[in-house]
Amino acid sequence: MAVKKNGISPDLLIHPGETIYDLLEDRGITQKELAQRAGVSEAFLSDVINGKKDISKGLAMGLEYATGVPVSFWLNLQANYDAELLNIQEKDTVEEEEKTVLESIREIVGFLEKTSAVNKDSEPEEKIIQLRKYFQISNLKGLRTLAPAGAFRISEHVSINPDVLGAWLCLCKVQRSERQLAAEFERERVNELISKIKLIMLDDKSDIEKSLTELLAQYGIDFSIVHNFRGAPVQGYISRNPAGIYRMVLTLRGSFADIFWFSLFHELGHIVNGDVAKTGNYVDLQNPDDKRKEKAADEFARNALLEQESYDRFVAKGEYSYNSIKKFAQTQNVPGYIVIGRLQKDEIIPWEKFSKYKPRYKWAES
Repeated sequence: MAVKKNGISPDLLIHPGETIYDLLEDRGITQKELAQRAGVSEAFLSDVINGKKDISKGLAMGLEYATGVPVSFWLNLQANYDAELLNIQEKDTVEEEEKTVLESIREIVGFLEKTSAVNKDSEPEEKIIQLRKYFQISNLKGLRTLAPAGAFRISEHVSINPDVLGAWLCLCKVQRSERQLAAEFERERVNELISKIKLIMLDDKSDIEKSLTELLAQYGIDFSIVHNFRGAPVQGYISRNPAGIYRMVLTLRGSFADIFWFSLFHELGHIVNGDVAKTGNYVDLQNPDDKRKEKAADEFARNALLEQESYDRFVAKGEYSYNSIKKFAQTQNVPGYIVIGRLQKDEIIPWEKFSKYKPRYKWAES
């Protein structure tokens, strides 16, 4: 990313008044005459020419009458000067607390440096300014107080860093796609969608993100995978905009394939269950009602992956060899690792048993 490093002192900026001075020289008229023609006092015009005052709307209009130069020219000249001055003085607005936030979100900053969204060679103040613009927030302190617009699947056993969580939310919004979806989401088609998702699960050669993105777009869901970071223990994020378009984001947190697919169906469950309002909502695990929503979404995910009665019959047999697991998985049109993960989650088999058969997903090196 090209980063503007002006290093210019405000004293070296060209004030709009100098343009008026040049015009006087060019046309051979005095300040007094120009002030009279423009309808302002000579003292005021002198202050503008000497950079002590700005070009006002009244002066801009008067200059158009007096010189024939459009009012828009004079107003734009002043606006451009003000913008340059603000840019130079921007560093002075950085607060010490923002530097603390910068350190708090250093993992995200490192990621953005790799993607060239932030210049890794910049001074801390410059990085803070770049992050403000990238996250579209006027002060990094505001990250921790952002009201999340979406429903989250958050680990109850990992601490949350509000700065990181806020930055991650901004990351999701900044990285949102601009694709046009082929259709709106229809609950009546969810079983059809589940079957097609399972086909992607079973295809070892599939580009998972690309395949899911294309498939879910056909069913009214804008899907993507975003990096996860320590302090934001988020498996997934969903929101709905006023136009009724659903946005679903997953992370690769935990990396195990069974966790990824369960999270996807969990978030789909929130959509099917109508948990996401038009403006989105945050599911607080401490809230009894939100716990109910989480439990219902979990149940949807479990049933979507493995038909409950079939799973109960399989468990009742008590035969948990790898071959038995594979055969049962085939009846459910899922990979064997889905059944392994469910058995581990239900504490029917120990976690370490068959974990070697569970793939891990990771980001491809660019």
